[in-house]
Amino acid sequence: MKYNVLTRADLDGLVCAVILKNTEDIERVRFSEPKFVQDREIEVYPNDIITNLPYHPNCAMWFDHHAANVRPKEFKGAFKTAPSAARVVYDYYLPRFPHLTKYEDLIRQTDRIDMADLTYEEVLSPSGYLLLSMTIDGKYHEDEPYWLHLIDLLKDKSLDEIMQDPQVVEKCNKFREDDLNFRDAVRKHSRVEKNVLITDLRSYGENLPNGNRYFVYAFQSTTNLSMRITPDRERPGMVSIGVGYNIFNRTANINVGELMKKYGGGGHKTVGSTKVKAEDADRIIQEILTYLTR
Repeated sequence: MKYNVLTRADLDGLVCAVILKNTEDIERVRFSEPKFVQDREIEVYPNDIITNLPYHPNCAMWFDHHAANVRPKEFKGAFKTAPSAARVVYDYYLPRFPHLTKYEDLIRQTDRIDMADLTYEEVLSPSGYLLLSMTIDGKYHEDEPYWLHLIDLLKDKSLDEIMQDPQVVEKCNKFREDDLNFRDAVRKHSRVEKNVLITDLRSYGENLPNGNRYFVYAFQSTTNLSMRITPDRERPGMVSIGVGYNIFNRTANINVGELMKKYGGGGHKTVGSTKVKAEDADRIIQEILTYLTR
């Protein structure tokens, strides 16, 4: 049977597609954000394999690792609380496809990046798979040909070969340029409220620069939680709210994914997000902040 892959446009989602291209007859790869699947705003077909996204009853198979996602009693595929969705897919197929061990380092690095198990130096000067991951941004649908190109590169090439690919070189250079502006925006629009670093970038609208999402933790390591507020590029009139443990100060003790679930989002214990109407954003931000600082 020919399958399509429906996955998220991030390194984890792309690596899921790499493993599936080694193990199933994959005809096409599509991309979606979790909220679109959760709200049934994207068509899901009976031959779709969903990875790194919420479950949809129409799919053929489902692979995920997000603790806050609703799990059906019966489904084909696998779910477990793993460092990455790619790890879930890899572990599922490895017994039948032992040649997948050639991707062990790729899976290990995907685990680290998805868990934000990073050093201070890596955050300030990303390279290798971490830098590559930062060139993938699901908000920019026009980049879909690049994402598909990356899947093929990750499937067949070494890291050194990938980083020398002309498209990758161009994207990395562009990211570095944008990241300088992003870091400046973070410095200008961040404030601390008790134990929470709040970065409110709504004023940038569609001109929000792309950048290293981990920089906020290096910028302010004394807080143990961060809240990032940005305009939703995919849904005009909506605001994205992301909350996460500080990767350099993991002393918080709340379930972020479950908190975001109350507002229509989701995630893991240590990180999660949601999207809300712009007119409701200030109220919801304050409600979340009250919970985080209690």
